[in-house]
Amino acid sequence: MLTQPRHTSGDVGTFYNRHTDVYDQALGGNIHVGYWDDDKDDSSVQAATDRLTDLVTERLVPAEGQHLLDVGCGHGSTAARIVAHHAVRITGISVSDYQVDLANSRPLPSSLPGRATFQLADAMENPFDDETFDGAYAIESLMHMKDKQAAVGHIARVLRPGGRLVIAEHSLAGELEAPDAARMADAYAYFKFSLTTDMYGELLREAGLEVVDHTDITDNVRRCYDGMISGWRDAADNSSDETSREWATAADLGEWFFCKVPQLRYGLLTAVRH
Repeated sequence: MLTQPRHTSGDVGTFYNRHTDVYDQALGGNIHVGYWDDDKDDSSVQAATDRLTDLVTERLVPAEGQHLLDVGCGHGSTAARIVAHHAVRITGISVSDYQVDLANSRPLPSSLPGRATFQLADAMENPFDDETFDGAYAIESLMHMKDKQAAVGHIARVLRPGGRLVIAEHSLAGELEAPDAARMADAYAYFKFSLTTDMYGELLREAGLEVVDHTDITDNVRRCYDGMISGWRDAADNSSDETSREWATAADLGEWFFCKVPQLRYGLLTAVRH
C-alpha cells in the first residue's frame, strides 16, 4: 500500500452519488471496465463491460438456488445480468444511497430465472450472519475500502465453506517512487480508493480463503480508459464552472493514473473459503 487512505465510507458514497451517471454513460450501462479479446476485437463498450461481468460469473460457478453477495453492487447492472442467466438469488450492497435507489428501481421481469435485491450497507461492517452466502464477488469495490482487512474478513465470515469469492480490480505491480507516489496520493484522495500490491493475497490467506486463480487481464481492459477520460472531459464541458473544474480534475488525474503508471495492473482473482 502506498499511503494509508483517509476517506470514509461516507466519502465513497458521496463520490459515487456524483460519479455514477458519468461512469454509466462512458461504460455502456455498467460502472466497471470492459474486456476485449485482442486488438482486433471490435466489440462495443457495452458488450465488453458485459463480458467482464460474464468472466466474473464464470469464476463464481453459480448453481441453481445459491445465494450470492454483490460487494459494492453499483446501480445493479452486474446483478441484473447474472440473474438473467442463472437461477440464483443476489443480495447487493453499496454505500451510495443513489446507487441503491437506482438498483432497486431497475425493472427485472418476473420471468427471469434469478432474483436480486439491494440495500445500503458497508462491507467493512458487513451486517449478515455467518455462512449466509454460497458465493460473493467484488468488482472494483474493495479498493475503495479503508479497512481492507475488515472487509475481506467479513466476506470470508459470511461465506459458507467451499464458497467462492471473485475479485475484479486494479492493483500495483510494486510500489511507486517519488514524484509518482505523491501524484498517486492525489489520485487516491480524489477517487477515494487505494490499491494493493499483492491483489489481497495475504489478507485472503489470513481470512481463511485459498487463492485458486489469479489472471492478469490488463491488456484486455485498457481500451476502457480512453472512454472514461472522455466521459469526464465531456462532463467538464457541459457543467458550470465549479463542477466543471471537478470533472476536469478527474480527467487529468485519470489520464495520468490509467495511461502513465506502468505498474498499474488489472486482474481477476478467485479464492475459496476453507
